[in-house]
Amino acid sequence: MSGQEEHRFNINNITNAKPCVVITSTAHDFSTYDFVRIMDVNGRMPIPRGMDQIDGGKFRIIVIDTTNFSLQDPITFEDIDSTNFTPYVTGGNVNLIEKTFVYEA
Repeated sequence: MSGQEEHRFNINNITNAKPCVVITSTAHDFSTYDFVRIMDVNGRMPIPRGMDQIDGGKFRIIVIDTTNFSLQDPITFEDIDSTNFTPYVTGGNVNLIEKTFVYEA
């Protein structure tokens, strides 16, 4: 196999808290200090999903357990404070941003 391995997980919930915690619907395989992108959790979807403020954003994560991780700013590494963000409703996914690529001839 060559290229990137897929590391995408469906989101089950996102907290309005500091730090902002993302809960995946199944066990993820992320590690602390990985970088991820949150996708499809915005009001432009056919069904509003909340959390517009983080949709499409890149974040560093701190793994809490197999289905929970908190979000940090990717530059300052400060915890994301989502207490005043639009509440999460439904849907969305989180994707690992690959740091390395494997190419095979």
